Amino acid sequence: MTELEKIVLTAALTLLGGMMLFILSEFVRVLIVVPLQKYKEHVQVVFDRVDFYSNRLTNFFSANPDEQELQLIRQISSELRSAATQLNSKYAIISWRPLLIKLHIVPSAEELQNAYGGLVFLSNNLPREGRASNDAIDPIMKNHDRIDEIKLALTP
Repeated sequence: MTELEKIVLTAALTLLGGMMLFILSEFVRVLIVVPLQKYKEHVQVVFDRVDFYSNRLTNFFSANPDEQELQLIRQISSELRSAATQLNSKYAIISWRPLLIKLHIVPSAEELQNAYGGLVFLSNNLPREGRASNDAIDPIMKNHDRIDEIKLALTP
């Protein structure tokens, strides 16, 4: 093999290797990195919504809310339910989830379902005076415990 042939072969193999590396990195980026990034961003949105509304989730609304308070109840309920459904969908698009679960990068499916259920529970359980069952503190404590469960479930 002549020197020119060696140079051309080396250049061709370098170019081919670079193209293969680029294609592989794009697959990893599209299938793992971008969905994982979107999921992690949404987890922060969930934390933000739960922290932002925690004072309303762990205190009573009035027994007969006025229109402004009813609007706030609807808003909180809607935002928490939306956060729950988006959390599920962003988790579902992550590729290679079993590996990422073993590496403690994302929570297990059970933990995610606990967080989902907790968010739906909170969206349905906005405490109002006079609606408590036996103990006036019970709905407040349930919501407080659910907030803690959600945060624990989403922290791998």
